[in-house]
Amino acid sequence: MKKISRFGLVLVAIVLIVSGCSGAAGNSKEKPLVLSTGTTTGVFYSLGALLSTTWTNELGTQVTSQGSNGSVDNLNLMSQGNVTMGFSTVNMMYQAYNGVGNFEENQYKDIRVLANLYPNVSHVIALEGSGIESVSDIKGNGFVFGAPGSATAIESKLLLEAHGVSVDSVNANYVGFTEAVDLLRNGQVEAANIYTGVPSSAATELISTVDSKVLSFSEDAIKTLTDESDYPWNFKHTIEAGTYDNQPEDIITVGQFSGIAVDANVSEEKVYELTKALWENLDKLKEGQAVAEQFDPELAVQGTAGVPLHPGAKKYYKEIGVLE
Repeated sequence: MKKISRFGLVLVAIVLIVSGCSGAAGNSKEKPLVLSTGTTTGVFYSLGALLSTTWTNELGTQVTSQGSNGSVDNLNLMSQGNVTMGFSTVNMMYQAYNGVGNFEENQYKDIRVLANLYPNVSHVIALEGSGIESVSDIKGNGFVFGAPGSATAIESKLLLEAHGVSVDSVNANYVGFTEAVDLLRNGQVEAANIYTGVPSSAATELISTVDSKVLSFSEDAIKTLTDESDYPWNFKHTIEAGTYDNQPEDIITVGQFSGIAVDANVSEEKVYELTKALWENLDKLKEGQAVAEQFDPELAVQGTAGVPLHPGAKKYYKEIGVLE
């Protein structure tokens, strides 16, 4: 009996040690902080690199960024557990959270908002000499919608339809901003939509190297695209004269907020630290990225279309008086 008892005690001890070790590891290890961004010439990509570096330096915790096809791709990567954060436009966050549109078969209830940052704006750019003087003239021409599965591609379809142009009536190309610039430069398409912040590096590069221009939307199209019952996240946006080379007049277009989505399973403490470091290093971000001039913590919690703030972000916004 003594031998059996001793053997039993040894077994119990081993089980306790193993379970204790595995429990400690499971409780202490969070997923790496990875921010999914966008295509290489878009604002998401360069801003993501700057943000991840800033967070790493300020928090002493490694935060990495990676390229992607943009909003839809980012949220799919998040829902699959491949990344913990991603840039996205508000309409895609809304679709993911509610399981509609692009996420009808893949609802992502664990999406949360860390911050809305700046307006994402459609730049419909056409080659001079193409005969395209308005968005409706794109009918029958080659047009770049954006990368497959991106918010740009979705917005391109909507803006064409709002101008009476069906998708079937154009020579459609689905590529990212870099490829879009190349196609326009080589005369393989006549127009493209660069859906990003202002100023856009892709639009700047294109307009400065190729004889091209940004087109204004028609008033009727703007009314359609900003209808609150259908598109509550959209708003009329003016790209001020002189923003790009050879742009003597204001360009009237449509935009919505772009922001940072974060998975609900990232700890409240970690998201609080990320949010705090974001806003307390705004001056550094402005030095490294022009679009950061448009960042405003007062706007960070607006226009989220009912997608919840992460508790860690909410804690910080209450702390600075943006939320009650």
